[in-house]
Amino acid sequence: MSVALALSLALAAQVPAQESKVQAAEQRDARSAALELDPATLPKAEAGRWARWNPKDALPEALAGDMQLALAAYQAADYPRALELLAPLLRREPDFPPALYQLGLVYFRMRRYGDGAKALERFIAAVPHELGATQALGHCYYTLGDYGRAQAHYEKVLALAPKSSEAWRGLGLAHLRQGDATRALECLDRCLELRPGHADALLWRAQALFDLERPGEALLAVTTGLEGAPHEPRGWFLLAQLQAELGRDEDAERSRVRFAELSRIEQEVRAQEGLLLYSPRAVEPLRRLVLLHRATRNAREALELLSRLLDVLPDDLAVRLLALETCAELAPGATSDRMAAELEARFPREASAWSALETYFRSRGDAVRAERAKARLAELAAGR
Repeated sequence: MSVALALSLALAAQVPAQESKVQAAEQRDARSAALELDPATLPKAEAGRWARWNPKDALPEALAGDMQLALAAYQAADYPRALELLAPLLRREPDFPPALYQLGLVYFRMRRYGDGAKALERFIAAVPHELGATQALGHCYYTLGDYGRAQAHYEKVLALAPKSSEAWRGLGLAHLRQGDATRALECLDRCLELRPGHADALLWRAQALFDLERPGEALLAVTTGLEGAPHEPRGWFLLAQLQAELGRDEDAERSRVRFAELSRIEQEVRAQEGLLLYSPRAVEPLRRLVLLHRATRNAREALELLSRLLDVLPDDLAVRLLALETCAELAPGATSDRMAAELEARFPREASAWSALETYFRSRGDAVRAERAKARLAELAAGR
């Protein structure tokens, strides 16, 4: 091979790598620009542009692809990617209502409540007839500490959507924060009529009853709420207060210990969640969050994060072992059986997989499959 030809081939090989680096840099720039976006700077549509818009309308063909990708990114908790897609879409089609609404939800999930409020306020300005769907704007105001404004917005939402349980819950919290426990209790009761067993509403209802000096009813409400959300530190704090008032000092001390433990875990959860907001596929925060939620028996959050972790590392043995252990503890039955089947199929020659399977099947009372796993372990130990 001539020197000229060798150089030519070497340069040709470098082109894809250089192109890949350029593309990666462009993607980083696009993401940075999306994250730095102030939604107030987005172009505005002419007055009345969306006056006839209906959420049941089919998406315009030119926008449907990016909207679907943005929704998929949002559902996968990849909020930076969702912003990357929504920002240029709103520049191409100013104030496009579905994109504005989704933008508000993305900011809310990213804890950028001020930006979420800006996006949802623009959504209402564009389609005022859809105000009933914007309880998330009330949540933004509430989280920003503007309780009066939150109350006013929840009331507007409920005038159009009286069956919005989350708006009733939010309105109850807004009243409670402003010192009106009586009205708060009425709103929370309405929320619970619409969604019986709503654990968060039950815990706040208990707080309202406590503020109204009705400890017996408050104790029943907080106990019921903690049955549905045993991982909530706020409930244990209130329970300790009630138990102390009733002279149950030993129970109160146990509740205080549980409150302190859950508060510590909650702080770490918030820290790990903060890392995922900008790196949604980061393995260590996902793994750590699964373990933290598992420790508090928060099955819904643990299983959701486990699903994300499996999506990132579907063929990782350690992740698969964690999945089986977590599901066996929090979701025994069809879900844990599926995890066991996937572990067996993916790692037929891994001793640690069969050891975990033997333990799992014995815990399920399946002696036949446990003995089969034990036999497979012996085969592997013998080199077969």
